[in-house]
Amino acid sequence: MRGAGNQQERPSSQAILEIDLALGAFLSGFALGEGSFMIVCRKRSGAPRGDRLSAAFNVSQQDRAPLDLFRETLGCGTMRRGGSGGWYWEVNSLSELVCRGVPFFERFPLVGSKAQDFHAWRQAIAILQRGRLSESDLATVLALREGMNRGGKRRHRMDGILRDYTPTLPAEQRAG
Repeated sequence: MRGAGNQQERPSSQAILEIDLALGAFLSGFALGEGSFMIVCRKRSGAPRGDRLSAAFNVSQQDRAPLDLFRETLGCGTMRRGGSGGWYWEVNSLSELVCRGVPFFERFPLVGSKAQDFHAWRQAIAILQRGRLSESDLATVLALREGMNRGGKRRHRMDGILRDYTPTLPAEQRAG
């Protein structure tokens, strides 16, 4: 197993292919129950439209050991304490999600609704990689987000974001 502390040992997408099958299957199964693929919308005063969209993946658990295993195996992400005393391992870097997260879950696929979330998340990441989003791209990413995590909790809803920041987008596209 590689140590996450040494930058030279961090795995590339090619190194994902070298992860032990049993370990990869364990981590994928763990993510099936405790992981979340997210498209996050945060209000940012410096962002072109006032909101900033980003992708993230996290796994939460009271016991830190499995999360350390994720971090060591994928060689990325950060650990933080949750409000309930638990732990979160999260990856917020788009480049790390593209080079490590996506290849990991392509090699060790999920099942059920979490697999659907992953596919929508992966599509959104591909759009976010383009850089500055057109109004149509923004609408597409937000529509993908709406379908993820069974609707999930949203501070910023798609219809409000599109109403406020996509004035030239046709109304039918703003409706989702």
